[in-house]
Amino acid sequence: MLCGSLPMVFYRAQREPYNAPMPDLPVMLRLADKPCVIVGGGGVALRRLHALLACGATVTVIAPEVGEEIEALVGAGRCVLLRRSYLEGDLTGAMLVIIATDDPATNEAVAIEARRRGVLVNRTDASDLGDLTIPAHIHRGPVTLTAHTAGISAAAAATILKQTSEALDPAWPALLEIVAPYRAKVQGLIADRGERRRRLVSLTDADALALFKHDGANALRQRCEALLASVTGE
Repeated sequence: MLCGSLPMVFYRAQREPYNAPMPDLPVMLRLADKPCVIVGGGGVALRRLHALLACGATVTVIAPEVGEEIEALVGAGRCVLLRRSYLEGDLTGAMLVIIATDDPATNEAVAIEARRRGVLVNRTDASDLGDLTIPAHIHRGPVTLTAHTAGISAAAAATILKQTSEALDPAWPALLEIVAPYRAKVQGLIADRGERRRRLVSLTDADALALFKHDGANALRQRCEALLASVTGE
């Protein structure tokens, strides 16, 4: 099963008024097997936990009390729970921390340790004080759709994402899963950058999509095999 990347939006060091030309930088974090910490056990923590687990992260939740759904995930071995309040040193070795408590003093203490250790911070209480936000997103196989409104409206972001998701041709995720291994082979076989790009584009161009939708997966695989054969001469 493919582990998705977590879409994140990184902030600049200092925020300026919205009308300044300072867009945030959208990135995709590969978190598979990376140690992540969530401080907090409420509804926001649960949503962040689901997002991290979907990406294959190794997650430790720190909270004296957690909801039933987090308890169930802990019981299933999906994450680790430290059933107590945050303590100095809890971020040792972490790549990312989600700060999701309703205690400002705790949130600030976690942020201070994170800055000292170079741990990426997502603050659910004050997003501008963290390194990144986690925008509304949906995984459709290897396709990730996301919407970010620079913090102006979470409701608008959700609506935009819904509209985008409904507009996505459902054939795309399936097509991409089929051509993924052929893409890796093409990259390894063709040294010339221009020729390699041309061949890669042909794996997912309009003709490939039309063939897949009309004739199915086997026809698409045959097309990909023919492309490889033209490269290897076999």
